[in-house]
Amino acid sequence: MNRISLTILCILPAILFNACKHPDKKPAITKIAVVKPKDTVAVTSSTANVNATDTTTDECPRAVSEPVVKKSVFPDATFKLEPDHRTGIETLTLANGDKLTIKQSGCEYFTLTFKFETSRFVADTTNIAYWSNATLMLLRQVIKGLDTPLEMENALAKLSARIENAKTVKEEQLSLNEDIDFGGPDPRQYLTIERVGRLAEQRYVIEVSVSYGPM
Repeated sequence: MNRISLTILCILPAILFNACKHPDKKPAITKIAVVKPKDTVAVTSSTANVNATDTTTDECPRAVSEPVVKKSVFPDATFKLEPDHRTGIETLTLANGDKLTIKQSGCEYFTLTFKFETSRFVADTTNIAYWSNATLMLLRQVIKGLDTPLEMENALAKLSARIENAKTVKEEQLSLNEDIDFGGPDPRQYLTIERVGRLAEQRYVIEVSVSYGPM
């Protein structure tokens, strides 16, 4: 055995002993914590929408509705102010049993709508000449008990004149929803017979409005 082989045989046991005593160490692994960004949530504030609504400017020139019926004339009249504060509803029963509802409404205009429920008049609802005269009689019965800026006496005078003219001049005959001017032109005032209807046997409804404006 030559010298080189002998040297290897002498060194090899020592190498094997150290390998068993100190096994290979794995390199340390550094763990890195990865923080994922949270999803961004868009939040819409409902309060902003509410505030935008609440702060809407009320540009209505007309004041809050107040009763127009005089209690001294119609003591049983009742008044109800609607949530919009622009609409007022008054109800009363006339001495003959007819019922009257007066609706006060409008913003740039001031309008009183009279709704009569009556059994005093009986005719075909298409007979506007007949119901125009009935409207005149019913309004005359109540205007003494009204406190309103509307010139009601002038309104009834114009309606009466129109009814009389229609008796001889066909073109003067009234129709539903036709405006009869009685004041103005700035501001304008006008009366309109809006509806005639039958509620029951010998009971009818007449709706007529009187308006003032624009303010």
